[in-house]
Amino acid sequence: MSIKKELLSELTEKQLKQLAGFKGIKFSLTSNQKEYYDGWNEKEKLVDLMNDHQGVTLTDIENFIVKK
Repeated sequence: MSIKKELLSELTEKQLKQLAGFKGIKFSLTSNQKEYYDGWNEKEKLVDLMNDHQGVTLTDIENFIVKK
């Protein structure tokens, strides 16, 4: 597991949504992504999506954790 994904996993679902909002990230899934994520809980899905998102850096996550 990547360091980025490990840090994201430490956050709650609410905190993940707050971080996404802070970074201006809006999730709109394609039909293939909806099928892929079918059966995943919301937190796991957010962690996976944010891990792949270029706009979220380790520094962003660390700063968010420090503030919380």
